Amino acid sequence: MNYRILLYSFVFLSGFIFSNIQFEQKDILNVDEAFIVSALIEENKILISWDIKPGYYLYKESILIKVGEDYLKHKYILKNELKISDEFFGESVIFKGALQVEAELSDVNLRRLKSIKIIYQGCAEGKYCYPKMVKSI
Repeated sequence: MNYRILLYSFVFLSGFIFSNIQFEQKDILNVDEAFIVSALIEENKILISWDIKPGYYLYKESILIKVGEDYLKHKYILKNELKISDEFFGESVIFKGALQVEAELSDVNLRRLKSIKIIYQGCAEGKYCYPKMVKSI
């Protein structure tokens, strides 16, 4: 009887220990290291750049630029765009490597420059998807 309890304890503890390994991976970068974002405002334009580390990607649909309560239309200047079949979002367009986005700032937008927000979401390939990020500039 004691051997049976000992065997069950061993099986339970080993399952518990090994089940947490996937959440303790040391090779996943924090979001600010995986997606280095910078912004530059010149005259009536804002240029936003991402340095996306190898093994990571951003979702195209997640990239938004918000000034006050308004979302700005933007265009992609520099991009490495790919289509993937994502287990969470289905068919998705992603960016890898370097990405640059440009948006026009109108006179109304210029009065609200204190509240520009950059919104984006990405993943570590095959490992982890980060929550949506909101950066204020």
